[in-house]
Amino acid sequence: MKTLVNALATAVRKAPWVVIAVTIALTVILGVFAGKYLPSEDQNESFAPDAPELTAGSEIARTFGAVSRIQVLTSSTTGDVITLDGLQAAIALEESIRGSDAAELLIDRPQSPAILTYMAPVQFAIEGGAPVPTSDAEVKALYTTGLSMLPPEFRSFMTALVSDDADSEAATAELGLSAVSYESSDNFDEASLAASSISDAIALAPTPDTITNDAFSLELIFAEGDDFQVEIMRLFATAGLIILLVLAIIFLVKPSAVKDRAMYIAGIVLMLAGLSVALAPSLALVIPSVFPQAWADADPGPVLLTAVLLYVAAFVLWGVGSGKLRRTTSDTLITMLTIGFAIQWMNGYGYLRFESQSQMVQILPILLIGLGVDYAIHMNTRYRQELVSGRTVDESISTAIRTVGIALVLATLTAAVGFLTNVTNDIPALAEFGELAAVGISVSFLLMLTFVPAVREVLDRRAERNGRLTTEGMEAGESRILPNLIGKTSILPRKMAVATVVVSLLLTGLGAYGMTGLSTQFSFLDFVPTTSPLRGTALTLSERFDFPETTSVLVTGDVATGQAWNGMLASYTDSADVPSVQTVETDQGVFATGNSFTSVMLRYLNPESEMLDQELFATAIGLGFGFGGAFPGSADLTPLYDAAFEKYPLEMAAVLASTDGVYDAALFNFDTTAGDNGASKLAEGLNQAFEPARAAGLEAVATSSAIISALVVETLRDSQVSSLLLTMGAALLLLVINFWFESRRPMLGLITTLPVAIVVIWVFGLMAAFGIPFGPVTATISAIGIGIGIPYMIHVTHRYLEERLEWEDENEAIDHTLIHTGGALAGSAITTIAGFGILMVSTTIPFRQFGFVIAYTILLALIAAVMVLPSMLVLWDRWHRKRGDSTLDTVTVRGALQDME
Repeated sequence: MKTLVNALATAVRKAPWVVIAVTIALTVILGVFAGKYLPSEDQNESFAPDAPELTAGSEIARTFGAVSRIQVLTSSTTGDVITLDGLQAAIALEESIRGSDAAELLIDRPQSPAILTYMAPVQFAIEGGAPVPTSDAEVKALYTTGLSMLPPEFRSFMTALVSDDADSEAATAELGLSAVSYESSDNFDEASLAASSISDAIALAPTPDTITNDAFSLELIFAEGDDFQVEIMRLFATAGLIILLVLAIIFLVKPSAVKDRAMYIAGIVLMLAGLSVALAPSLALVIPSVFPQAWADADPGPVLLTAVLLYVAAFVLWGVGSGKLRRTTSDTLITMLTIGFAIQWMNGYGYLRFESQSQMVQILPILLIGLGVDYAIHMNTRYRQELVSGRTVDESISTAIRTVGIALVLATLTAAVGFLTNVTNDIPALAEFGELAAVGISVSFLLMLTFVPAVREVLDRRAERNGRLTTEGMEAGESRILPNLIGKTSILPRKMAVATVVVSLLLTGLGAYGMTGLSTQFSFLDFVPTTSPLRGTALTLSERFDFPETTSVLVTGDVATGQAWNGMLASYTDSADVPSVQTVETDQGVFATGNSFTSVMLRYLNPESEMLDQELFATAIGLGFGFGGAFPGSADLTPLYDAAFEKYPLEMAAVLASTDGVYDAALFNFDTTAGDNGASKLAEGLNQAFEPARAAGLEAVATSSAIISALVVETLRDSQVSSLLLTMGAALLLLVINFWFESRRPMLGLITTLPVAIVVIWVFGLMAAFGIPFGPVTATISAIGIGIGIPYMIHVTHRYLEERLEWEDENEAIDHTLIHTGGALAGSAITTIAGFGILMVSTTIPFRQFGFVIAYTILLALIAAVMVLPSMLVLWDRWHRKRGDSTLDTVTVRGALQDME
């Protein structure tokens, strides 16, 4: 550590311009690649690339085509949609879609039209020759008659197209539902474009004044992704403005002249005005009853430009003021510029290493901003303290790097090594996250210990040479309020150390218990802004309808044998017993609904079916088709499948596929109602139901978008546990080794690490208490807690060792530790909390939750650093004193710090 830190201090002191030039050059080069480092289109692959569910979903799309469905919610001002107006709207809806460019995307199959409206019983009756109704009463009569004439399976599907208050006898329903099936794509952009084209046709359908149609699908959510990205951009830009404002206050060199004070206040007012401008649209979206709609609809470009210009005006005002305000300006802007450089370097490396981003990596800038602010405040504070003590600029820069730098080296090394334990993780997203986190943390450390002091060296050396460098007011730069306030917490380690540790452990126990109730869930609907009409439509569909989603089971292998047929037949029969699978009761028994291979074949082979095909039936009999629908195990069913394909190519192509003339894939689509929360149990039930197919030598995998999402979240959760343990274990081992060589006291490593583990448990316990689920966004919380928590703890431990050189009494040492380092930590924490707490005004629930959890995670890390860890350090010190072993006496501490240097 001594060699590294001395080398950095020497480079900054002797060649600051070279350091600056090299930093800018590398930033420009890596910035070119950083601009290409974009999120990957398929985020699921980065979490579960080898998952059979994901592979099966892709195989289904390639083999049978990607089929999607848009749902159209119909409502009426009269409170009833089974009316003449409702019929006219349904007919107009279909005509509009079929008459548009989107018509070529529709998937029409016999017995399965591409557009199916809740008025289908009436439409089918009219197509069958019934007179067109001219009144509500005639529509209702025709609806009731048409519904009663439908086959049981189709009838159950039609009843799902009307809301839960529907009365089939009176033919009334408050809401109606139509389904549009179309050919989609597994390509994100193409799927969104297809959904948008159909949605546009729906919007153009002429409807009576009493009727309203609202479309919804997951693809439409993706199509609105630009709005989501715009909001996130606006929120992060606002976070940056908040951080700038808080840093400007923390870095203040208090002016003495009245004019300068007035300029400072004017600058703060300008920044507050800019922040208000940037924040206004978000507040209008979240609280529409208080703020005008015009604010919510404002173009983010001009809004952010106005806010930035107000900030620029503030800094220009300070720049032409006194040297003290210029120093405040330069320290603030240099810090933010350096953080931006660190993010560019990390993203540039990320593109060269991985090409595209996983979802978790998109959160890393928050970690780098938090660490960058922390590193900058500590470096700046220590540098100013050295200047105030009378040292020269060169001496102050070198001392600041050699003292704070040592703690930063240890913090960086510990956190980086901890995150690097993830590179061997089987989940690519976690491996990428761990590697880039380590790179980002290391880069932040390097730039804060080279570029920032180099710029400061150039500016202050010139001022010193010209006699313009003044240190008056610098001690107020970190704000006296924070050091004094945090210093008062020293009463806990001084007077109530045991009680503080006991209370923290009790709270940890409660947090651990609360973690057992932490739910794991994920829903695409959560990412729909709460202000979006799509969200209201989706909630209504979920609450008022029992309309099924489609869950598929892909069966692969030689499906043209009698044994395979019998296994699939048994599996299809058993599927009816799986909870959440919709069924229909017929004279032959209870069967699962949906378009499946077996249900399609039995439609033509069942002697009691209205669609019995005599030719196919005869072919089946010739192959040994017997009682119960079974074939001899050795039978070759290729002739039967060939005949079925020849007569019913569209129907068969949707459920059966071949490769080089060999039938090797069959598809079972089931109507299910498990939703996102029940997807895992549904998959388990269907996979169990298809055990007979596996026993016949086939492979079978249940899959759907909900199943894949649940798999991703569960995989991430399970891996996070092992990842968390590895990261904490690596950090603990490194700190134990460090303190063993420093002071022959390895327990200091455990004491420094333990509060971080406590913080992580507190965080997850509070998530459970607040009802915040574990999902893809909140999954990164533990990493941020560790990444920020470890440096916080190391700062305190290192400063305590340093203060013990000056103070014989541990109480005095901890008091000064908290005044100096505790104040800087508080400034860092407040800055980051204020910045990213803005995410709580997001219109998307996960980011709102994330902002809240980020804020209290950093707050808990601060509490642990200034209350829990100091109490542990003091107790450890006192325990050794009682044993007559002066663990932290002056000689030992001086040797430890020299070893560190």
